[in-house]
Amino acid sequence: MCAQRTTSSDSTSKHGLILLGNSGVGKSFLGNVILGRDVFEHECSSGSVTHETEFEDYAVGNASYAVFNIPGLIEADQEAVDRNKTEIYKAFQQRPNSVVAYVFTGGSGGRIRDEDVVGFKAISAAYNFQPDSLLLIVNDLPLNRSPKYEGETAIKLEGLVNIPSARICFLDRITKTELRSSERVGSANSNASEKKHVVDKLEKKLLGAKNMLKQYSASIEKRAPSLGKFLHPSQKQTEREKMRQKLIEAIIQCTPQVHEKHAEIQLTVDELKSLTEESKKAQQKMEQELLKRQADIAAQQRKFDDMKRQLEEQPREIHYYHKKIIEGLVDAVSDDFEICVIS
Repeated sequence: MCAQRTTSSDSTSKHGLILLGNSGVGKSFLGNVILGRDVFEHECSSGSVTHETEFEDYAVGNASYAVFNIPGLIEADQEAVDRNKTEIYKAFQQRPNSVVAYVFTGGSGGRIRDEDVVGFKAISAAYNFQPDSLLLIVNDLPLNRSPKYEGETAIKLEGLVNIPSARICFLDRITKTELRSSERVGSANSNASEKKHVVDKLEKKLLGAKNMLKQYSASIEKRAPSLGKFLHPSQKQTEREKMRQKLIEAIIQCTPQVHEKHAEIQLTVDELKSLTEESKKAQQKMEQELLKRQADIAAQQRKFDDMKRQLEEQPREIHYYHKKIIEGLVDAVSDDFEICVIS
């Protein structure tokens, strides 16, 4: 079961984070990772789990986003494809000013699926996606992939989708035990929406407390540097927390832009086979080109390796401390609220 979702009437977000991609690439799961709780239904299935557009508000940095979970475009019958087109249109109508995150699966040994390329190109042709507001996500990657995988795939994807300087986020496969959130805030029950409301209020209050503690810690550390390791204790992050941190860092690098529909999404089941074959030939051509671009691959790989190191060195943001902060301070602030139930 999933938590109650935000409705259009009570949404306060100005921007959208529109998660696109075919069925089975992990859109619902990634939406839950970003939100920090299981809101969107997700499971291992040969068919589509999401059938209607749904969204949940979430604050990322200084902006508030409506995180959209949308059915995958490509299906086996035309009626389903046309229905999915309508759901995609609906998301852009509700939040035209958005960041678009398109999810590819790397679950087949890291190989980019041709149907994912076909789906992206069909939607991008309708909305004219631009690099500044676009995030390409390659999900479910095996840990034992080539040390040059990110560099090679970044160049390959830019060519396949015809988006120069595309922003790409590569995500490792995580264990089955972490497919469901360990955070219980937002778990399905009758008080789900009340709890979210309380947590939102607590976040605002605790942000001020966090800033005060940060200033105090900096003052102490300046006078007694040896105490720094006690003021900044390290906590082992779960796989899901690491993924969430990486996703949010990538999202805040994007700039929301207004997406207008310039044309209908052109895709029919009858032409899917020929489009897939066309993509397969394009991938083969890119493979040959990559053999001549080893220096470019090395430069791209260094960039991703540097980003990974920087991310690991960064202090954990407030959303990684939510649970611990709330547990420690909930008694101190509970008088300010009519209800304060974190379970």
